[in-house]
Amino acid sequence: MPSKSISIFSAGFKYIHVDPEARLSDEDGEVSVVHIGEFPMKSEPASKLSWCPKMNLLLMTRDKNTIHCFRIRGEEIYSVDNGSEILGITCHEKNFCLSGADKTVRIYDSSDGKLIKKLDHDFSDIKYIHWSNTIYRLKNKVLKSLPTIYDDISYNLDYLVTNDEESITFTFNKVLNINIVTKYQIRSQVSSALFEQEYLDECNQLIGIEIPTESRRAYADSMILLCQIVEYLEKSKTTLSAIEKELKSFYVAINRYLSNLKGEVSGDLLQGLSDMLLTGNIPDETKDFWVNQFAERGFKKMSKLCETIFEESRKTIFQYLIAPMERVIALLDELNGVTKWKNAMELDVKDITKLTKQCQAELKTYNQFMWDLKEEKEHYDEFFNWWKTIVDKFADKEASNSFSTSSLLEFIHSNLLQSKVLQYIPSDYDTIKYAGNGKFLNESHQEISNQFQVLLDQMDEYHQSNVEIYVITDIYHPYSARDMRGSLWGLQNVEAHIDYWSSRKMAVWKINDEVIDTVTNTKEFEFREKDLVALTKDKLYVLDHAHTIPVALPELPFEPEHLAVNSRFVWITDKDNVHYAVLKL
Repeated sequence: MPSKSISIFSAGFKYIHVDPEARLSDEDGEVSVVHIGEFPMKSEPASKLSWCPKMNLLLMTRDKNTIHCFRIRGEEIYSVDNGSEILGITCHEKNFCLSGADKTVRIYDSSDGKLIKKLDHDFSDIKYIHWSNTIYRLKNKVLKSLPTIYDDISYNLDYLVTNDEESITFTFNKVLNINIVTKYQIRSQVSSALFEQEYLDECNQLIGIEIPTESRRAYADSMILLCQIVEYLEKSKTTLSAIEKELKSFYVAINRYLSNLKGEVSGDLLQGLSDMLLTGNIPDETKDFWVNQFAERGFKKMSKLCETIFEESRKTIFQYLIAPMERVIALLDELNGVTKWKNAMELDVKDITKLTKQCQAELKTYNQFMWDLKEEKEHYDEFFNWWKTIVDKFADKEASNSFSTSSLLEFIHSNLLQSKVLQYIPSDYDTIKYAGNGKFLNESHQEISNQFQVLLDQMDEYHQSNVEIYVITDIYHPYSARDMRGSLWGLQNVEAHIDYWSSRKMAVWKINDEVIDTVTNTKEFEFREKDLVALTKDKLYVLDHAHTIPVALPELPFEPEHLAVNSRFVWITDKDNVHYAVLKL
């Protein structure tokens, strides 16, 4: 039982003494009604509620597999079928994350509900997910001054915690996983401080997770740099696949035309083309090809393909291969400097240097690829213009000579069937082959990824060897307490729970110390950053370490039962999650 005079922290972290009977403010707080409405259908009794605080969107499961997103005035903007029962929801900035009964974690865009990514990790049965910010930002002015390529490359550091029945996984900036085997089952985060995290677990213990490092600043910078490299390499891989697909659509078409012509030309195809170009005589046996197979339609098709595909590929290479690789090199240079200054994750500088050289070689290859595309397009433009004169000749049209005979002869004998462009992308055509025997771009990119994985393995080994998960203290509370959650108020850990044997009394405690305050007949409660909001039948109570402010609810057409809060708004629903009210504190 609390004493009549209780020590609590004031805003300045000095001890003050407050009479428990005088805690409630003389004047109630106030709320304003943003919207009162009704959803079109009844949801599951165990429906889950959450805010996307950055965009002030309301997320609610209406059945086990589907989450619906609403604006605060009740307009539904989309729904997402997660593919399995939704176990947990957590939000960060403009994204939300769902854990599923199918042992997956998926991240979605809050603005439209599109899937951003499925985390690349084999989870067991997922018990808990939570997304946290950190105070760390990468402050490199040179890197931040570069033109933006992708909007979602972050210079801030955040981490998603996923706790399954076997381990805890930290996912930094949505891309980099650190998995630590543990027996503890988390149910509430108390402190999100990256290097000294604290949680309440299922056994009512306060659990500490410590990431020791020589320099927290160097660790955070290194982690952000590694995350950005991961993102640029992943996006470059996707870009390479897209370029391959586009270019192949052109080469499939020209290979088919050349194969068909080869079947109608007596003797060698290249010699036949050379004879036609030099003499202007077109063999009668090829007439069907020029009149029916290629013809005016084929010319227009191939000219358009040549113009659009080659030009778009060159632009894509410059913007989404060359520019990202330049940034990867700059990131590696910064990582090299940070590692030499304070090797926070025990990375090998030699491996960073080796990877940098591979990336520099890849960058040169991208530039050469772009020039080879330009050269091959110019040759094909001339080639199709020549073929157009043959088509016009069979159609008795006046043909205009817009090609160089000598240039075309060189192209036909040097590169028509030995493409410079196809040396960069894998292909398997019966007539056109690729020149040279070097690596394809997907192969050299994979070698870069493999070398980068060496650094990631070193980072993983550092965490496996150094991260500590331990019990700080066991927490005493009445055996009937339910839904225990914790938070950090000032420098003091606090926990709150509802005692279902005492008129649903919610108690807020300094952990294993004194009761800060209680609220009877509590329906639900949620911690915010520096306080707690509790819901009763007719009031909201806002509690912090020094005050408890009752806020009378406006007249509602339903009895409130469920609660979700963020820094500005409160979302209240009835027991069936059909009627709702959005209030502003």
